[in-house]
Amino acid sequence: MLYDIIVVGSGISGLYAALYAKKSGQNVAVLTKGNPFRSNSAVASGGINAVLNLTQNDSVSRHMKDTVDGADGLSHLRNIEGMCKEAPNIIAELREMGVAFDADESGNLHQRPFGGSYANRTCYIADKTGASIIQTLFLQCRDAGVHILSNHQFLNITKYKGKLSGVTVLRRHNSQVIALACKSLVLAGGGYAGIFRGHSTNSQESSGDVIAAALRANMRLSNMEFVQFHPTTLAQSGALISEAARGEGGYLVDENGERFTDELQTRDKLSREIVSHMLKGHKVYLDVRHLGEETIEAKLPSARKLALGSAGIDLVTELLEITPSAHYSIGGIWVREDTSTDMPFVFACGECAVTGVHGANRLGGNSLLEGAYFGRTAGIEAAKKAKKRDFQPIDYAYVNREMRRVDRILNGESLFNMNSMRRNLGESLFKNAGVFRDENSLSSALEYTHYLMKKEYGMHCVSKELHNNVELSSILEFKNAMLIAEAMILSALARKESRGVHFRSDYPNKDDSKFDDASYLEQLSPSYFTVSFDSAMHNNIWHKLKKMFYFN
Repeated sequence: MLYDIIVVGSGISGLYAALYAKKSGQNVAVLTKGNPFRSNSAVASGGINAVLNLTQNDSVSRHMKDTVDGADGLSHLRNIEGMCKEAPNIIAELREMGVAFDADESGNLHQRPFGGSYANRTCYIADKTGASIIQTLFLQCRDAGVHILSNHQFLNITKYKGKLSGVTVLRRHNSQVIALACKSLVLAGGGYAGIFRGHSTNSQESSGDVIAAALRANMRLSNMEFVQFHPTTLAQSGALISEAARGEGGYLVDENGERFTDELQTRDKLSREIVSHMLKGHKVYLDVRHLGEETIEAKLPSARKLALGSAGIDLVTELLEITPSAHYSIGGIWVREDTSTDMPFVFACGECAVTGVHGANRLGGNSLLEGAYFGRTAGIEAAKKAKKRDFQPIDYAYVNREMRRVDRILNGESLFNMNSMRRNLGESLFKNAGVFRDENSLSSALEYTHYLMKKEYGMHCVSKELHNNVELSSILEFKNAMLIAEAMILSALARKESRGVHFRSDYPNKDDSKFDDASYLEQLSPSYFTVSFDSAMHNNIWHKLKKMFYFN
């Protein structure tokens, strides 16, 4: 199949990119390996930030300042400025598409406070904002003629004479490997917080697939050490309780009913305070009882339903035990301001891309905004490039290699329990590379990750069924998860300081002299690492790690 532009991912950034690429008259396809309505964007329930009312002690410059402050010294100021200035127009555009944000009788949007924000600037639809936006964008894409290829698992990028020619894909319904040709490619497949299996708010399919594929294509990655933990998730399962609960006035209390923290501080600081309180022997609970049933039912219906269904707790009358869980990955694929990567004709946006707007710590409500803003940019820029080039031949050596890899996984003898291995990796990462980390714990996490990598010879399917083989997809995801875990740990070992969500107990202070360069274009810039990946090494051991300190 030939498509002018292929977009990998069906979250807000991917759908925005597809929609704007289609507006240019291009033939556009969206690849999604599962249900489009199960993306991380769809469960981003709290809201989306925008300054809509300049008379209530708020401004675009204040939104920018809050974003920079939250980023803890790593910011791409031009990208932040562009995103914050465009936020009101994005909200207006979504409303025109049919997104029904909560509003008063006059049509003025309600806005709630979120952690790290100076003013109430988070627009919302109760506590199901992301799902409502995704449903609307999906319908817009479908009506515009975008091809939605569901149950197509992205495998790798194909190149011809060193340039993009297309992608290899696994058709999950029949386990067939196919190649799709494209002139431009947009990577928008989400992040990698799901590698913390058992301690993550992400779906089980979240394993950093597009970032792993970018690494195998020798593309530059950035800031992989930064993984944000959400402060309030169910203690039993890690299921997300939206920041909306705290934005509406919920408290965090211990078993004695005592509040011990500022509920609306940035997520990195709040997560550390919660974990520290737990390490002292306390349990931590979310308390929204004082809000009353009417407010809870109107503003937090999804949270109430989740608490009742998953924990048997009614938020109207009971406390809900919570704990931090891995929620959002800030690191990923290095991009320029126009979302282009260091591979020509390949663009990246959303959680898988490093635009610099989040720095070392993301503010709640900025992720949906970032996805919309940079998704639109990626779609426009990908379309411009696609119009200027012809399709390149598919080198079927890529396809044959993927077919052999899938055949080996399907036909070999299964020696290990894959679900246990994925949970064990998640446990190791949560314990040793989580909210708190140090040289010894990170080294332990790396050692265990390498131990799992060496078990690749026994990672095969028990069921040899070709139709919707869930095991096959899971093994492919786990291989990606191990590669991403290694990248994250190596990057965390290299950053010998504490900054934002990356807190090292052995280096508790920031080291601006080494990890911060404010002189470049008068902006604070993240450090980068480049990896040369040798695809012939089946254990995925990295052999090059280089730090750089600039934005192009």
